[in-house]
Amino acid sequence: MRRYIDRKLAAAVVISAAVLLLGCTEDVYFDGGKENQPPTVRLTNGPLEGNMTLYQVHFYWVGYDPDGIIERYEYTVVSGDPVGFDPADTTGIDKWISTERSDLVFKVSADSLDSNVTIGNNPYTLFRRTHTLFVRAVDNDGLSSKAAFRSFTAFTLAPHIFINEPVQLNPGSGMQFLGPVIHFRWEGKDPLDTPWNYQDVDSIRYLHTHFSGFVLERLNQNPEIFENLWSPWISYDAPGDSGKATTLGDDETMELAKSYIFAVQAKDEAGAISSIFDAGTNVRCFMVMEPTGPLITAYEPYHGTSKFIGTISPTAVVYTPAGLPINYSWNGDASQYGSTVSTYRYGWDVKDLDNPSDWAVDPSPYHKAAPERRFYSGIHSLYIEAVDNIGTQTIGKIEINIVPLVMDRDLLWVDDFLSDDFPQISYMMPTESEHDAFWINICSRAEKFDPDIDVYDTNENSFRAPSIHQIWRYKNVIWSYGSARWDFNTWMQMMEYVAESDLESAPYTYNLLQYYQTFGGHLWTEGKSDREGGLSASLPRRGYYNHSNSKILIFPLYLKCEMITGPGYGCEDTSGVKTFPYKNYCVSMLDRAYGVLRGDAGMPIRNIDWDAMSHAVVDTRDILTTSNPDLPAALHLWDKVTRTGMFFDPSVRGFHYIELYDPKYWMQRNGFESQSCFHPMYRMKARNTRSAINDAVIAFWSTKYADIRPDVPGTVAAPSVHFGMPLWFFDRDEVNALADVIFREWNILKAEYEQP
Repeated sequence: MRRYIDRKLAAAVVISAAVLLLGCTEDVYFDGGKENQPPTVRLTNGPLEGNMTLYQVHFYWVGYDPDGIIERYEYTVVSGDPVGFDPADTTGIDKWISTERSDLVFKVSADSLDSNVTIGNNPYTLFRRTHTLFVRAVDNDGLSSKAAFRSFTAFTLAPHIFINEPVQLNPGSGMQFLGPVIHFRWEGKDPLDTPWNYQDVDSIRYLHTHFSGFVLERLNQNPEIFENLWSPWISYDAPGDSGKATTLGDDETMELAKSYIFAVQAKDEAGAISSIFDAGTNVRCFMVMEPTGPLITAYEPYHGTSKFIGTISPTAVVYTPAGLPINYSWNGDASQYGSTVSTYRYGWDVKDLDNPSDWAVDPSPYHKAAPERRFYSGIHSLYIEAVDNIGTQTIGKIEINIVPLVMDRDLLWVDDFLSDDFPQISYMMPTESEHDAFWINICSRAEKFDPDIDVYDTNENSFRAPSIHQIWRYKNVIWSYGSARWDFNTWMQMMEYVAESDLESAPYTYNLLQYYQTFGGHLWTEGKSDREGGLSASLPRRGYYNHSNSKILIFPLYLKCEMITGPGYGCEDTSGVKTFPYKNYCVSMLDRAYGVLRGDAGMPIRNIDWDAMSHAVVDTRDILTTSNPDLPAALHLWDKVTRTGMFFDPSVRGFHYIELYDPKYWMQRNGFESQSCFHPMYRMKARNTRSAINDAVIAFWSTKYADIRPDVPGTVAAPSVHFGMPLWFFDRDEVNALADVIFREWNILKAEYEQP
């Protein structure tokens, strides 16, 4: 094991050399008439004479005694270069240190400011100092050798500090507005030879003073004039985090409407001191203002997020069905003005905010969630309070309106497929009129469907989802979607799952459909499922970006484990079990015929020429599917779509606007099994039967909530259904027959379409 030596070195070369280069003794030792021969020593490895090296220096040496053995070595390191002194002068022994080792690692100082250097685009300060190592051998008779010596220059980059609290909301402005009590926290990095090779700093000190226009410039150019303002040096690892944080305003008065500067300086173990002061890293310039109050971010799995600041924030109004479990949690953040949250409390339907007994709990730093509640009628209000360390308060109010489950109408069609009435040429896409006519015809096969009442066009409603009041009037909902970009597609906004860790930065539209089914509502969903459409819309937009900041989805993807992290990163994050596809539709694995495919070992050859769809066939093994013998045996593309010269002319390409579910080739490879509530309805036939996705599921029943019968007259318990492709492209007679089976399951099929 190496021994590390850290010596305080003499500052003057002349004095050090005069003392250290003296011999051990001038007596001659005789044994039986034989004169004792002195040993010798030489340096075998280490920095070359005059070289620059890091301040941690490893030297090696070897000794030889012609008439005995080496008992020990003696060494010393002095500051400076012994030019002009005679190394043969060996008198004096008071500064030598003994060791039996023939190598040692020395930590020496590098505390003399040399110059500023630029690495990358960032400035760093270079520190150095010259040292000389002397080493000599001592034999078993106490006779020492002449000293071997070597001079070297140790260097290091100065350490640096990064202030990370309070958060700098607008780094480009330079000036912040903070409260009268400010909690600062920082991180120290000590680069050794390069900025990316660093360790913790040794110690820190900080200052604060009134800010003027040139104070930062003077701090960089003439730091000595501020010397009396600095705190004492504090170990970076000092107890109580005092080397990593401090609070201004607890022991001193920070005047309102006055500007201040706060700076932190670091020192490393070699004595180098940070000497660059920058408002973006180790300096904060701020004006003291009255604090606004902590920011409260409240979250509920169905309702999404609500945010409050101060005591006059608008009430957050949400609507929820009767009996739905409500689980609110929250967090407070006062770092934007330099404070910390001390306590929380909450209460339901608080009548007097100033009466402690009206709140459910007493103030505490630990009250960050409310126990689950269920309401069956009326309007109820949840109050949440956060108080910071200087007593500033925020109160948030969430008004929860209980919406009764009406279900007085049979069928709602949500038209979320954005198109135009362009001249139809290639049948690559339906026009708006064509798509509307197709679905009005399908929906008109249901009892009591009125196209003037029972259609909701998201394009005509600024791409907002239908309200809970609208959805809750219907026993059944058909939702047809496109794959337009996120802000022109309500399906994508509503389906997207936002992890709790992203709630403060990600937009969130709570998913009405996710609990519409839990109350016995039935869904038929379908649409253009390439690009970002389909059930893949549930994947978070923060994942898998390319250089143009567009979401890249990689398939196949296991929802339970790979939704947040992406393919191939194990199963530590199982957030995917909360998504709509997994939880409500019972889908475990998503895949595409056309898209970015994963490159795992064992991944079969995939290409669109093989993998595109020719047609679909009904599943012949699933018990629910086979119990509906009137399902068309196959779904073929519409003849207008496949004519010669059309976009989907089979001689040119196969149909690829499809999404696949629980693909057999990948499920079997990984030992996955489908959920019991997932029931294949149709499987695709690929253009080439050797395709890995030939017979993959493209349509299914979901029976997760199929046994729930709403407590409303005329309702039935029934499964929901999903198609991973837009049915407009398929044969009209086959799609009509398909609709009849689904409407019969839902008990809304018109009598005229019933089989005799």
